[in-house]
Amino acid sequence: MDEKYLDNLKKCSRCGGCQAHCPLFSATGREPYVARGKVELLDHVRSGNLQWNDKLAEIFSTCLLCGSCAENCPNGVQADRLVMMCRKELVADRGLPIIKKNIFQHLLKYNGRLNAMGILLYLYQKTGVQKLVRTSKVLELMPMDLARIETLLPPVAGRSFRKTVPFLNPVDHPRLRVAYFTGCVTNLISPHVGLSVLRVLQANQVEVVIPEQYCCGVPAFASGDFATGSFLGQANVREFSRYPVDYIVTDCASCLSTWLAYPEWLESQGADQLVPKIMDINRFLVEVLDIKLNPQELGIKVTYHDPCHLKRTTGGKSAPRELLKRLSPAYEFVEMGLADRCCGSAGSFNLSHYRLSQKVVAPKVKSIEESGAGLVASACPSCLMQLNHALRNNESPVQAKHVVELVANVM
Repeated sequence: MDEKYLDNLKKCSRCGGCQAHCPLFSATGREPYVARGKVELLDHVRSGNLQWNDKLAEIFSTCLLCGSCAENCPNGVQADRLVMMCRKELVADRGLPIIKKNIFQHLLKYNGRLNAMGILLYLYQKTGVQKLVRTSKVLELMPMDLARIETLLPPVAGRSFRKTVPFLNPVDHPRLRVAYFTGCVTNLISPHVGLSVLRVLQANQVEVVIPEQYCCGVPAFASGDFATGSFLGQANVREFSRYPVDYIVTDCASCLSTWLAYPEWLESQGADQLVPKIMDINRFLVEVLDIKLNPQELGIKVTYHDPCHLKRTTGGKSAPRELLKRLSPAYEFVEMGLADRCCGSAGSFNLSHYRLSQKVVAPKVKSIEESGAGLVASACPSCLMQLNHALRNNESPVQAKHVVELVANVM
């Protein structure tokens, strides 16, 4: 492991302050799941007192990588980065689980296969197969809470977003030209979010280019498969380097944070040149375009959930809230008590640790309902899927929507 990461072991004083900020510790009370516990275990691994084994692999896989421990650590311990590097070592030492190996290396690398998977899921939902599977309860016989995990899947689009829109979306006398990184969820599951992005940008005289692109790599990086993550990152850098643009925008907090880490994780000079252009769509609309809105009177209360991967980036907390405030009086913005608490989605964490992820999101659902809002907005497609799932399970009428959807609604 790189010395710059191992320095974190020396910084940790084992004070336990991370316990107060760790969503997993709040949900379980288990010391190995908190940063201090993981640092202690890693210290023993580095000293030779422990060897990587199944139990340690399970412990280090049980982390949201939300960064709350690092953000609040008085000694500046980057425990989330340590966990990622441990997962990288685990993959090098023990390999990937067979399911992740096939998904990362035989699916994420190939857009054609991803699109085909999207079509299959669409047909699964639309042809009655999903209803039959659920009625038969066959998934309840499967391991890994598969029956519950299957309910996480929202309605899937019949065709990918990037297949339905042109590569170039021109406007007369453009103010700016941007490239749009759609991310996998918007592309395959939530094309309405992508259409909202296009509508808002074009209405503000911004020309949009949508290059060929791949998964940002965050599922692979977060699982320790840096080889696949680097392959995907380098492919994205190569494709986006082809087009002269003023900015690269994305509607996905996880994609943004991964792009921002490309210079650290990729051996690519192009990443250093592109990353200064990458920007969250909310920040772009507020700080670059300073968009003006003329919403009509509706008065729907809306609250906001901070995605972990966005709130620590420049403008990541302020820009979405500023947009929501500009939507008044169509939407009345109200803060909720646990706005910046992780929702438990964490990319694919809610797939691999379904029950634990639902324990993590439960206080969030309660906070949303206590806010009195009829909608909860966010800026991460993965968070939105998790929130809508948890709200449905709680029989709540509240819906989760992307901020840019609400902006498009009032234009």
